[in-house]
Amino acid sequence: MIELGKKYKLKKIRGFENADNEYYKVIGFYNFDTVICEKAYGERFVFMKEFLIDPDKPDEIYSNLIFERKE
Repeated sequence: MIELGKKYKLKKIRGFENADNEYYKVIGFYNFDTVICEKAYGERFVFMKEFLIDPDKPDEIYSNLIFERKE
């Protein structure tokens, strides 16, 4: 369960590199499935809850999001 004031990592997207050491603090809820987060330096982001790693499900580290590259 995602909670206000706690820090979370983002899930990984297959095929893309992202830093494992970045945490995002939940500072607000926009609606049922969207959260407002802040990094350590004050930069703010909006994510769907499903993109944060839920501490109740720590093995679910990959997002279901799929990017398709067309040439």
